[in-house]
Amino acid sequence: MKSRDETTSVWTLPNSLSLVRILFIPAILYLISTQNEQLRFASCILFIIAGITDGLDGLIARRMSMKTKLGVYLDPIADKLLISTVLITLSCYRLVPLWVTVVMVSREFVINGLRSFYAGEGIIIYSSFAGKLKTTLQIVGIACVLFSRSFYVPGLVIIYVSLCFSLYSAYKYICAIFRPEIPG
Repeated sequence: MKSRDETTSVWTLPNSLSLVRILFIPAILYLISTQNEQLRFASCILFIIAGITDGLDGLIARRMSMKTKLGVYLDPIADKLLISTVLITLSCYRLVPLWVTVVMVSREFVINGLRSFYAGEGIIIYSSFAGKLKTTLQIVGIACVLFSRSFYVPGLVIIYVSLCFSLYSAYKYICAIFRPEIPG
C-alpha cells in the first residue's frame, strides 16, 4: 500500500540524483588513481557535487512529495557505493588507514544487510540522525583529503570522528532492531 505522499513514477528528480551519484563514481576513482594533484582536485570537485546530491535527493523527495519505493533503497545504496569505493581507493593509496576503511565498509554491509532482511519482512528501517551525521562527516572528511595536502590532516581527523558516529549509529540501529524498547 502506497503512502499518500509516495509517487508512482520511478524517474523522479530525487532518483535521478541518486543515479548521477552512482555514475560519478568511476570518474572520481579514475581521477584519484592518476595520482596527479590537479586531477585529484578535480576528483574532489566531483565528489563534493556527488555529496551535495546526497542531501538534495532526500530533501526534494520529502518537500515535493516525490518519495518512491525505489528511492528508499536507491539513495542509501548510492551513498554506500560512493563512500565505500572512494574510501577503499584512498586506502589503496595510503591516504586513509586500511583499518578505518575496513571498519566503515563492514559496518555498512552489516547495517544494510539487516535493513534488507527486515525490508523483506515489510519493515523499513529509516536512517537515524547519527547515521546522517556520519555520512555528512564522511563526505566532508574525504573531500578534505582529496582537496589538497594542506587539508589532509583535518580531513583525516574528520574521518576519525565519522568513524565514531559510524559505530554509534550502528549500535543504535542494532538496538532498535533487536531491542525495540530502547529509545533511539
